[in-house]
Amino acid sequence: MGMPGKPEGIDGNEVERYFLEGKIKEIADYCEVDVVNTYRVWLRYELFRGRLTESEHRASERNLADFMNARPVRVAKAQWAAAN
Repeated sequence: MGMPGKPEGIDGNEVERYFLEGKIKEIADYCEVDVVNTYRVWLRYELFRGRLTESEHRASERNLADFMNARPVRVAKAQWAAAN
């Protein structure tokens, strides 16, 4: 689907250890990618169901791009830019 993957250097098995080590920012970066990709999957699902028109889908993707581009540089934003 052309969506960015997980950040390098962490996977789900390490989240508990990261938490115990106080690496909350790294956990947030890791989870942020999931949130963005889940939203994009939902948008596509709604498009396929006919609950979003093609133009509404494009507008939602543009709104997401604007949102991501306005954020401070984080993992999901960097991966978003690389994928789009």
